[in-house]
Amino acid sequence: MLGLFSRRQRQWFKVAIDVAITSTALLAAFAIRLGTFPPPDPVVILWILPLVLGTRLPAFAWLGLYRENLARPGGGMPLRVLTGEAFSLLAVSAPLFLFQPPGFPRSVVVIEAALSTALLIAGREVMTAVLMSRLRRSRRREPVIIYGAGNAGVQLAGTMGQDANQEFWPVCFVDDDPVKQGGRIDGLEVVAPEAMSAVCERYGVKRVLLAIPSLPGWKRRSLIERLVAQGLSVSSVPNLIDLVSGRLPLSKVGEVGAGDLLNREEVPPDEDLLRAEAAGRSVLVTGAGGSIGSELCRQIAALGPKVLVLYEISEPALYQIELELAQRFPDLRLAAVLGSVLDQERLTAALRAHEVESVFHAAAYKHVPIVEQNPLPGLWNNVVGTWRAAEAALRAGVSSFVLISTDKAVRPTSVMGASKRAAELACLLVGSRAAELAQCEGRSAPRFTMVRFGNVLDSAGSVVPLFRRQIDAGGPVTVTHPDVTRYFMTVQEAAQLVLQAGAMGKGGEVFLLEMGEPVRIADLARSMIDLTLAATGRRIEIRYTGLRPGEKLHEELLIDSSACEPSAHPKIFRAREAAPAPAAIGERLHELEQALIAQDLPAVLEVLKELVPDYSPAGAVEDCAVTGRSGLSFEPRQPASAPRVAVGP
Repeated sequence: MLGLFSRRQRQWFKVAIDVAITSTALLAAFAIRLGTFPPPDPVVILWILPLVLGTRLPAFAWLGLYRENLARPGGGMPLRVLTGEAFSLLAVSAPLFLFQPPGFPRSVVVIEAALSTALLIAGREVMTAVLMSRLRRSRRREPVIIYGAGNAGVQLAGTMGQDANQEFWPVCFVDDDPVKQGGRIDGLEVVAPEAMSAVCERYGVKRVLLAIPSLPGWKRRSLIERLVAQGLSVSSVPNLIDLVSGRLPLSKVGEVGAGDLLNREEVPPDEDLLRAEAAGRSVLVTGAGGSIGSELCRQIAALGPKVLVLYEISEPALYQIELELAQRFPDLRLAAVLGSVLDQERLTAALRAHEVESVFHAAAYKHVPIVEQNPLPGLWNNVVGTWRAAEAALRAGVSSFVLISTDKAVRPTSVMGASKRAAELACLLVGSRAAELAQCEGRSAPRFTMVRFGNVLDSAGSVVPLFRRQIDAGGPVTVTHPDVTRYFMTVQEAAQLVLQAGAMGKGGEVFLLEMGEPVRIADLARSMIDLTLAATGRRIEIRYTGLRPGEKLHEELLIDSSACEPSAHPKIFRAREAAPAPAAIGERLHELEQALIAQDLPAVLEVLKELVPDYSPAGAVEDCAVTGRSGLSFEPRQPASAPRVAVGP
């Protein structure tokens, strides 16, 4: 009911309650002391009551008793009432004992102070219990702790307090800063981490909202693990990049992402490098509706390009990204072009019509088992598509072309990995031709650069959304091998790496991000299960299924690590790797294209091995459209070597 009134009205309501309790306690004190009611001289009450209220109410206000929320007063309320009462008693007793007014028993003020103290504390406790019960029954809000009493936490608490439809009810802040501990912010007490257990027991808290968006990755992981170990579920406000970019509001509380479990800090971008290839320029992104392409478009849009061309073969994906960007950036010039990178004439026309200066080539088939059982369309799209896109960029006179590649291109065992290495070689071929033409014409050459990613967290087809769906369904969570590892990066890091590589590239280099140590997929699965089930008591099985066709146990980032050198960014490295002569690359690419046109899989694989000598398929490569076989995406290449494991609290 109090939620219907303004904050000032609620404060006056609490003052009125204190006036009523003080008046009642004073009358009761006279009755106890004199043994009669009403007192013989009622006029005495008319001058003693204002004196008591005139000292007590300002003391309570100064102690914050009228600023607190009665539904969550914290553990310091009784002490503050006692402090205010003591101050009032001293302030009133001193003149009474000095002047000794006739007919007034001085012990009345002592009795009144004792009675009002008990009544004020009891009254607040009763009101708190009633309000908490009403909140739980009517709004069905879940009590939560906000971890972090900084700006993000305070804004989050304020948002929840103003929104009647919020599902969470914050009961206190937890903060590591000793200066903040013991204080109150917007009526919420700030407690130390050590006091969390008592707060959880008192309010029935089973969830913590992590409100420290700038917390480094390795510290975030450690904190989450500590909270999960206490049997708490953890949700999180958006990370700092999402907040700054405006992609997500602070009030968007969600489950902790797998990115929070990375045991390293996110790599911050160099703002000058980010802006160099996007701000004020005409930019085209192929595969603009995909996981990487769409994030790339968001970050480019935020940098203020002259025009952003979205080139995408999927109509629904193109519609979604165009709609999102148009809503978020109403002044941005957008062109949504429906087309395939294999359509060189259409892509060239789009590049010329919009006078594109920078191209980011994200269009590709990337799911290893799918490409493994569909090698012909996979190679056609990834290799020939990249080759034609690069040729279109050269013909249209763009200044830079960045290919998004993968760590699976290094000593590949899959068709997808081999296709991306062949795409890198196609880029090198066109780049060498561009340099020759520029030298003949006496102008600067367009730059053709490659970027290699590890696995991108939460991208379409990655293990993270798969694990999340399996956990929500009650398990089992499937992992291919207990020792399989992968390099991981966030989608924001991936997009920033692409933009910065475009600015730093001189042509022919491969850029890669310092991603720390590879992550064991089994450990990632365990962490996600623990995080989800911490407060439920349930357990979920991890089932090892065996490596699938084309999959490797461990990935690498470089063909030759000695070719790696630093770049203008301390966490981004560049490499110039050994490659066949451009003429040899061109010859093999033409042979590959002809074999693909003929749908001759043996010839295609033979040319692919000549083009990518490091390609060593783990087994026979078949096209499911020809063989009629099914279930190849989930058919293990080798049996699992570990038993099933149940994970949970």
